[in-house]
Amino acid sequence: MRGKASKKFTGQILVIGAILFSGSAAMAAAAPKSDWQAEWEKTLASATKEGQVTVYGPPATGYQNAIGAFQNTFPRIKLVYIPGSGTNNAQRLVTERRAGKYLADLFIGGSGTIIEVLFDGNLLEPLSPMLLLPEVKDQSVWLGKTHTYADAKGQYVFMIQGNISTNLAAYNTKLVNPAGLKSYMDLLNPTWKGKMVAYDPRARGHIQSVRALYHSPKLGGEFFRRFFGEMDVTLSRDQRMMIDWVAQGKFQLSIFSTSTDVMEAKKQGLPIDIIDAPDEESYMSGGFGHVGVVNKAPHPAATKVLLNWLLSKEGQLKWQEKTDNNSLRTDIPKNMLSDPSSIPTEKGKYVNTSLPQYQDIDMALKIIDEALTKAGKR
Repeated sequence: MRGKASKKFTGQILVIGAILFSGSAAMAAAAPKSDWQAEWEKTLASATKEGQVTVYGPPATGYQNAIGAFQNTFPRIKLVYIPGSGTNNAQRLVTERRAGKYLADLFIGGSGTIIEVLFDGNLLEPLSPMLLLPEVKDQSVWLGKTHTYADAKGQYVFMIQGNISTNLAAYNTKLVNPAGLKSYMDLLNPTWKGKMVAYDPRARGHIQSVRALYHSPKLGGEFFRRFFGEMDVTLSRDQRMMIDWVAQGKFQLSIFSTSTDVMEAKKQGLPIDIIDAPDEESYMSGGFGHVGVVNKAPHPAATKVLLNWLLSKEGQLKWQEKTDNNSLRTDIPKNMLSDPSSIPTEKGKYVNTSLPQYQDIDMALKIIDEALTKAGKR
């Protein structure tokens, strides 16, 4: 009897337990979703109805492929990518606005154009309210444990990438001993007078370099006065020609040369290489890695989805992989980057030339222009 009673009791317990478990499961299923989940699902549903998002971005294939990866994750939202230089895309957007056409959702490019045209023209929306995913809102996974913005208000132009430039000069390896060049100040040594070619900074092709040097406490405007006024520097606006001149020995040093072009020439067997600047004379540039959301966007929900995807771990992995530029997210591997020296560190002393306090270089260009005029090279 005791055995039967015991089995009966055990069975009752199991039934009650099953009922309690199923009830708990039902309660869990019926529990309200977190605020961000509910908002995200609502936004995603609206984005699917909109069915499209339009990006004005850089023309290089790498950038197009990076943004294009969004389509694989969200195939029901058509991605329209308008490639073009920052200047051309900004002019296009402004022209469209004047005609009453609102076509662009996001704008990706260099900080100069986004700041000077879109931000200053009040054409952007603040980004913080659009960041919905917890992993995107978490600032601890970004360099400096913060989101970096390039605009003066710190909320409109998000800097998603940052590459370090330590390029002091390109030099002819057969003619120059690089041991004597450890700082930009060493370029003022009379030894180099008449032996250098430099990319014309007034062409704004190397505006980041100008910003970094002008705002360096050690260099500043005085360096520009002496370098362009005293050193008999030849100017050029042709990067390839500058590299060829140095490789041929016509000049011994090339200043403001593009590192990728120099290294490509080196791979081809030409006698040319790069001298690195010290940490405090180097700089970090966001390049074309700045994103802003255009106000009055035609696809607001899809814009939020794309923005959150782009700033997510998945999106930034694709960005690094396709563009070969360092993402400022620090929780993703960097071994895919071809140039490890371009990766910034938390303790780096370099100037971040995308920050708003370094944007204005009118005085620097004025000093350069006056020095060149005085030297008869204007």
